[in-house]
Formats: sequence, C-alpha cells, structure tokens
Amino acid sequence: MSEPRQTERATGESEGFLQTDEAGVVTAVGGDIPELFGVERGGILGEHVDAALGDTAVARYRTAREQRREQQFDTHGVDGRRLAGTVYPTDGGTAVVLREVVGADDRELGASERALEALHEVTTDNDRSVDEKLDRILEVGAERLGTSHAFLAHVENGTHEIVTAVTRNGDNPEALSAGTTRPLSATYCRHTLDSDRPMAVAAAGTERPADPAYERDGLECYLGTTVQVAGGEYGTVCFVDSQPRQEPFSRRERTFVELLTNWLHYLLEQQAYQTELEQQQAFTESLIDSLPDPLYAFGDDGTLVRWNERLVSVTGYEEASLEGMSPWEFVADGDRERIEAATNRVRDGESLSVEATLETADGEQIPYEFSGAPLRDPSGAVDGVVGVGRDISTRTEHQRRLSGLLETTRSFMQAKDPEQVAEIAVSAARELLGFEMSVFRLYDPETETLTPAAMSRRARESLGDRPVYAVEEGFPGEVFATGEPTVVDSLRETDRGPDDVGSAMYYPAGVRGTMSICSTEEAAFDEADQRLLALLATSAAAACTRAKRERTVRLAQERTERVLDRVNGLVRRTVEVLVEATTREELERGVVRELAGVEPYAFAMVCRPDVASEQLSPTAWAGAADLPAGDWSFPLDGTDPLGNSYRDGEPQLLTTEGLSGEGAWDRLAATVDALVAVPLVYKNTTYGVLVVCAEDADALDERERVVLEALGRASANAVNAVERGRILDATRIVELEFAVADRDLLFTRLSTDGARIESAGIDRRGSGGAELYLSATNVDPDAVLDRVRDDPEVESATCIVARDRECLLEVTVGESLLATLTEYGAALQGVVAEDGTTRVTVELPYEAEARELFDIVAERYPGTELLGYHERERPVETRQNFTAAISDRLTDRQETALRTAYLGGFFDWPRGVDGNELAEAMDISRPTYHQHLRAAQKKVFEELFD
Repeated sequence: MSEPRQTERATGESEGFLQTDEAGVVTAVGGDIPELFGVERGGILGEHVDAALGDTAVARYRTAREQRREQQFDTHGVDGRRLAGTVYPTDGGTAVVLREVVGADDRELGASERALEALHEVTTDNDRSVDEKLDRILEVGAERLGTSHAFLAHVENGTHEIVTAVTRNGDNPEALSAGTTRPLSATYCRHTLDSDRPMAVAAAGTERPADPAYERDGLECYLGTTVQVAGGEYGTVCFVDSQPRQEPFSRRERTFVELLTNWLHYLLEQQAYQTELEQQQAFTESLIDSLPDPLYAFGDDGTLVRWNERLVSVTGYEEASLEGMSPWEFVADGDRERIEAATNRVRDGESLSVEATLETADGEQIPYEFSGAPLRDPSGAVDGVVGVGRDISTRTEHQRRLSGLLETTRSFMQAKDPEQVAEIAVSAARELLGFEMSVFRLYDPETETLTPAAMSRRARESLGDRPVYAVEEGFPGEVFATGEPTVVDSLRETDRGPDDVGSAMYYPAGVRGTMSICSTEEAAFDEADQRLLALLATSAAAACTRAKRERTVRLAQERTERVLDRVNGLVRRTVEVLVEATTREELERGVVRELAGVEPYAFAMVCRPDVASEQLSPTAWAGAADLPAGDWSFPLDGTDPLGNSYRDGEPQLLTTEGLSGEGAWDRLAATVDALVAVPLVYKNTTYGVLVVCAEDADALDERERVVLEALGRASANAVNAVERGRILDATRIVELEFAVADRDLLFTRLSTDGARIESAGIDRRGSGGAELYLSATNVDPDAVLDRVRDDPEVESATCIVARDRECLLEVTVGESLLATLTEYGAALQGVVAEDGTTRVTVELPYEAEARELFDIVAERYPGTELLGYHERERPVETRQNFTAAISDRLTDRQETALRTAYLGGFFDWPRGVDGNELAEAMDISRPTYHQHLRAAQKKVFEELFD
C-alpha cells in the first residue's frame, strides 16, 4: 500500500467519488463531485469515465484496471480547480476518489487515504468470504469515523433487521446484535431512507432528545446512508456511538461513507448473485435428481461428466465408477456400434433418439430409448453431449402384445369356423398374456348353453374337463347374459371355482360365447391384462361371426352353384326349344318337356284360353304319367286360381292343400304339394299360363320362382315371334278392317280440318319406340309440321319432302298402335285418316285370333268400329316372281343402267366408279344415264314398298 501523499493545506474540504463498472461506465456519483466538475449530480451517470477525467487521469485509471492496484493522479475540475485523485480497482469495477487541493488538512486527508487503501485491500482480497469482507468494511468505516459500532441493516415492510454488526470496544450490545429486529419507526434509519444523502447526528441528546430511536437505544452519534441492491432499496449502513461527537461529521466523512456504501453495494450484489446461483444450482440439482429417467452429459472427450441419481440406481454403478465412462459402455455389445455412431452424429450438431439395450453393472439388460442433443459452450461450439434415457420395457411389451394381437387377428380372419377361432384365441391368450390356463366356450342357440370349444393344455391337465353352463349359470353364464366382464381376484373365497385357481378373468365374446383365463396366484391380472383380453375377446367374437357367416355363405354358394348348374342347363335347353320351334304347338311341348325333366319339378303344362267357352285348357303337358291333363279345364270367371292368374297377368305360388276338389285340382293335390302359375304375357297380350309343379312346396323358393318367371317371359316372346311369322308364310289369311274415331289416336288427331294422313311405313327402334312415315295431303306443310311437333305423343318430327299442299314426315313416337298391331302378327295393308276417323286394314294368319286383336284395339280406343272381316287365299310369291315383276317394269336401258351401276360398284362407299364412266360405257351422256338410273331405282322401290 502506498504512503499517504503530502498535499497542500486545504482551505476547504471538497471531496467526492465516481464508481464505474468493468466497462468504464460511471454507475454511481457521491460527495462533492457535482461541485468539483460543475455538473448536475446525474450529469455524469451513464457516461464513460474518459469524459470526466483528463488524459493523465484516464491513463492512471487504465493502469489501475490492468494491474489491479491503486493509482494516484492529478487533474483539474471546474474553474481550473486542482484535483487529486486515487483509483481503487474493485471486483465489480473501479472507485475513483477526487478531492480539491487547496492546502489540505494532512491529518484528516491521511486518515481518509488510509481508510480507502484499507477498503481496497479488503475488496481485492480473494481469500476472504463475502461475509468477512462486509464485517471488515464496517470495521474500517468505524475506525475512520471514530464510532464504536457499525452495522448493516435490511429494511422490509416497515421492519428494521440488523444483518451484520461490528464493534471496536468489546461485544455489541444486544440492541445492535445481528438478527435483532425492530420497527423502522423506532430507528434513525427512517430518516436516512427519506434522504438522498447521508444522514448524520452528532449529539442526539441535544439535537433529537424526543426521537424514538434515541429514547429506545440511547445512541448519541449516528451516520447512515442507504444501500441499493438489484436495483431496489435494500436497507442502510450505519455508524453509531453511545457517546456524542465533539464535532459534526465533515463533508469528507460523509463522502467516505457514500463510497464505502458503494463498495458494500457491489459485495451485496455479489452475495445476492451467489446466493441466487447456489439456489438455482440446488434447484437444478434437485430437479435433475427428481427426474424419473436417467440424465447424463458427456464431455468433448466422450466421457461421462454429469449425471443424476437415477442413472446411478438404474445402472448399479458406483459414483466413482461412472465418471469417465463412455456412452457405449452402458449398452449391450450388439448395440455399441450403433450408440457410438449416434453419439458422433450428436457431436456434429444433430439431435436424435435411438433405441438400445441398457446393460447394468450386474449384466441385466433393459430396453431403453436414449435421446441426445448437442451441449454447447458460450460461443455456440459443441463441446459435449447431453441426453436422457427412458425405460421402454412397458412400451416394448405393449408393442409386442399389439403386434401379437394383430397377428392373431389375421389368423382369426383365416379361420373356417367358430371352433377354429376358439383354438386360436386360447393359443393367443397364452402367448400374449403369459397365462397358461384358458377356456373358450361357444354358445349353442339350440340348447342355449355355453359349451367348451377349446382349452389350453395346462387348463386340461390342471382343471380336467370343464362343465357346460346354461345362460346365467356360473361366471361364464353370468358374463354372457349381462355382456359385462368379471375379474375375480380371489376365486377361493367365492367357493365357485377349482381349488387350484387363485384368480380368473371372464369376458364375453359378444353373442358367440365367453373366454376364461385363470391363474394359480391371487390378484394376478392388471389393467393391461384386462384391456388385452377385452380386445382378444372382441376380435374373437367378430371372427366367430365372420366364420359363421362365411360358412353359411359357403353352404349357400355351394347350393346356389348346384342350382345354377341345374338352372343353366334348363335355361339352355329351353332356349334351344324356343329358338328352334317353328310352331306354337312345338314350342309348348318342348318347354313343358324340359321343365318336367328337371328336379325338383314333377309336372308342367301350358294352358291356353278359349274365349268362347271362357276356359283355360291344357294344350301341352309332361311329367307324372298318371295325370290326364287333356281332360282338364279351369274357368276364367274368377273362381279358379289359374284363371285369376291369367286374367291378372301376375305369377302366383299356389299350394294344393285346400284347393283339392273335383276334377283337376283333386288329381293335382294327390301328386304335388305346390305349383307356380306364370302367365305368358307379351306386351298387352296374354297367350296362356305356364304351370310348373313340385312334390315339395319348399323346393319352389324365391330363386326357383325368378327362374320360372324368366322362362315364362321368354316363352311368351317366342310365342309372339311365331305368331308374327305365321302371317308371312300363310296362304290363307284374314283381312280385318276397322275404324277409330277416338282422338287418343295420333292419326285421328291430325286428320281434322280437311287433312288426309296416310301411313307410308313404320320402323321399330331398339329403345322401344317407333319411326312413322306419314304422308299428309290437303295441308300446309309448315303448319302440319308445327302441329305434329307440338303433339304430346311425338318425340320428334322432320319434314322429308314438301310440295304444294302435301308433304312426307318422319315422326318418332314412344308407342304406336301400328307397332302394337305388328307385335301381334298383323301385316299392315293400309292406314288412312280423314275427317277425324282413321281406317286401318290388316292381314292376319287364318289361324290367328282376329277377334282377340280387335278387342285389344277396342279396349284401348273405345268406340272402335269393325268395318270388315274377310277370309281369302293369298298366292305365294317366290323370289322369281318378285324378280320377274321388277324386270317387267324396267326398260332395257333402265335395267342396263341399274345393273352396270350395281356391278360396277357405284353403290359402294367409297364409289368404285362414277357416273361419267358408266355413261361412257353405255355411250350416252351423263345426264341421260342418271335419268335412266333414277327411273329404275324408283320402280324397284315401288315394287318393294307398295
């Protein structure tokens, strides 16, 4: 420590100080600094010390900081005042003491310097603790101020507590001992806290005899100032004595106390920081040790440097053994290479998790998940690895069980029947839950009992054959009836189970049965076991349902395949009959023959109506030889089921029981149990009834009826086709002429207002409608076209050709009387409508029911009038006749033009020859050639269509 500087005798005692942080920024100002520098008290705060001191002082300041020892200097203040300064390095920064040199008092100046040097020595002594430094600073202050006592007090919520105290002459009185508390209102410190400068009392008995502090403690002398810690008011630093001072405290003494307090501030800040750091560290340590999982940190050399208590307890290593171990030393041999690679990846800055087997000190292996992240230094560089390990034994076991359950579910899906499902479930219970005794019971709806369908080997050996339970009987019966599982922790106490069983779980498998799992130990099942059994039982129930359904479907499919084989053969042979038959009689005989020859049909017949006698009579039959169907008849008056089926046009399933009586039904009832009556309906015409009988009523199920109805429709279509074809081949025909005045007929509606509408032809459409070609005369072509298009029956209309007062129209309709007539075998000879009446002339085969056709028309259009009915012979026209007729009408040139055009490919597309070439071949002009060709084509078409 340097010797006190000799200075001039002062005429005043101006003195102050600056406190800076480690960066040289002024953090505190005390004493007479504002007067010495001519600034406001806050004018220097926050400024760098260079701005307040001269170059020489700044150089000494920096030397003091670098060499960590005090430095003295001279500088100048405001108005050229000469200032002497001393720089004292401290732990938190630097203290700079300045005093004006005007002939100083050597004695007091020396005391201040010695005290400041002593304070510097205390604050830079690293061997002292913070508490020791606090006490020594208080001692130095008491020596400098000449008081017998000094203390540091903490003030909070109106309470004054002495934190530490020192004395210069013996022990502290009890009132000034550390830990003593009193109301703030009973202390001098209440005044100090209200002032921004040190508060001084030299002789309280004279100056403040009524002050509560004086009355309580009798302290005559007091000098105190406030202490700030962490930006807030902490308390006070006080120097006291029970004896009054001869002289008041000088300005230099008060400045000294301010500077001393500033050093105390840094010590208290350091103490508070250290305390907080220790608390935080203790909290962190406690938090780390409270973690349920091992925590670890490896240094940059790859060795363990930090861990928690959990790592010690899990691994079984001693604390001394853990330090220096590498990550891969904690895992099984097979995982070491993978852990080493993962550690290297974390060192490269990657965060990751990896599963491995932890191996303890005694060789136990436990599945673990290790998570690691880079450990970085303040610069951000990776200097280690930090992580946490988690025991995943439960998760691994859970995954194993779920995986096993998934495999079991797949096995369930392949089971062919509920019994196989039961076997799979029992095996899965042993493998997934680890319990050796299990029983699966299936519910038998016929006996309403639960029957053991599968048992584990251990259950069979230990428990023997298990009983069959009724619903609500025993634990299995109860859980099946309620649908709620039951877990019995002590089966022996219930007296309801085998003696060798300690506990058991009973679970319903839906409506399919129950599953029981037993253990020799009591309370052997935890929640995980119960949840897994619930999943297993639910999956087994679904599998039983699926297996039963598939078995039913399989049996039904097999039966269906047998039926389809039979039906396909029947349909194929019947269709061959329908296609090959040339007459209705041949068609009917073939159909009943095929039906009667196939099981389960015993007899089949076709009945035709006789309109005159109002009876249905069999016209073809086959099957049971003793049924004389030729003598039977069935009335159409509504009293007979077959007659009703014909009249209603609806298929019927009839049983012969209750229908027996005289005649046909009596004979049928003696031979067959049931029959299906299928009307042979085509469009609006019913040709008769197809009857198919079976000896067993159950044989005629829904599938059979569908097949028979389809064959009935096909037969009706075939009958219609035969009837239509007969007109083409018939030599004897019936010509039928009738008139329709009903405006529901399109022709009739269009023939009003003097128009004459004539049918020029008809084409059937594949979609079910018809194309009509109508010739209209005595009409305005545009007006009649608009009228036709507006008709609700017409879908579309086009004018093909129009001349004055006449036109040819192509009309599309959804349904037409002309199409209906052709469907029933009639050949249209003429359709002419005039003055609201349509005259229709058709030709029918001689054998056809002309009356029935007329009734159909009359029913559709009431008021229809029969105009004529003629029977006559029709000559047969051969191809030679047709060709000769055309040749007779063609001239030689016309026939030559037509033949050359046909043979030359003129009608092909694209054309093989054009008109110029053909005209040149005939040695005529092109217009002349086309004139001959057009005339020939017209004559051919007239012969074809007229």
